Amino acid sequence: MEIETVTVGPLTTNCYLAVAAGRVVIVDPGAQARKVIAAVADRPVEAVFLTHGHSDHAGAVDEVVSATGAPWFVSAADEALAANYVRTPPHRLFQDGDQIRFGTITWEVLATPGHTPGSVCFRGPGVLFSGDTLFAGGVGRTDLPGGSTEELFASLRDRILKLPDDTAVYPGHGPATTVGRERETNPYVEAGWV
Repeated sequence: MEIETVTVGPLTTNCYLAVAAGRVVIVDPGAQARKVIAAVADRPVEAVFLTHGHSDHAGAVDEVVSATGAPWFVSAADEALAANYVRTPPHRLFQDGDQIRFGTITWEVLATPGHTPGSVCFRGPGVLFSGDTLFAGGVGRTDLPGGSTEELFASLRDRILKLPDDTAVYPGHGPATTVGRERETNPYVEAGWV
């Protein structure tokens, strides 16, 4: 699998194209639909995944889905939040532990509430799309409506930091990292808050 990053919108959100066998899963098309569609080129799109329902991650879903014909997915707990920005009804609502197979890749849904009530991460072979739960050297903010610092730290401690050290982490903003690097160097972990 290859991961392509398309940075979009005023908050420089990372939209990802996970490409396997010439087919694409798009993660978090938050803005600039034409830029995302141009990056896809003529490759078929299997699905559009949202890590959570904030506008900077969901804002281009309607246009991308219309252009590609792909179904889109969001967690049940963030469906109402995403509906503020996406008019097209979701094809499916994620639940924790769901496994969704597209082509040669099976994606596992990890519920990681804290940034929003319905934040999720997507785990594929050796990779994790962490949305705004975990960043390189940081964690997601919890001061927006529905956020919870306690839940965010529990998600990090009980879900993400238990993954193998070499798991590549692709966050919603900023550079990629690994679980091991964050376990060793993330200031929130070092301070014992996680």
